[in-house]
Amino acid sequence: MPVREMKIDDLPQVLQIQKALAFQDWNERQFIAEITANYALCVVYVAAALHTPILGYAIFHLMGPDSELLSIATNDSHQRAGIGTALLNAGIAHLDFENGDKIFLEVREGNTKARRFYEKHGFEPYAERKKYYADGENAILYVKAT
Repeated sequence: MPVREMKIDDLPQVLQIQKALAFQDWNERQFIAEITANYALCVVYVAAALHTPILGYAIFHLMGPDSELLSIATNDSHQRAGIGTALLNAGIAHLDFENGDKIFLEVREGNTKARRFYEKHGFEPYAERKKYYADGENAILYVKAT
């Protein structure tokens, strides 16, 4: 299966993806903290046939009934190839929606590509955080409960 748990050795490629997309500025120390946290699920999408095999990553906080998607990103040249869906499904597979589990996330209001992706996968907007980001942009909060 192309999705597996993230390892420390994956971080150079993960950081490269994250920096290319310029929507976060996580550093190596922050990724290591997530990889080693007992409540976090950090996964990568691997294509073994390529020179740079890691094509995407996702970080989830699995917190019982209320989990959170912290970050998900796909290599820009491989977007719209199902990688994001595979990564998202890797985290969602740990949830039990029939017993009330939910997963939350936040996204920049102007990131229409990400918002369409989440809505396509059953996330619904439920709130807005005004001027949440450092540049003053609003955050839209989403939840998936089914």
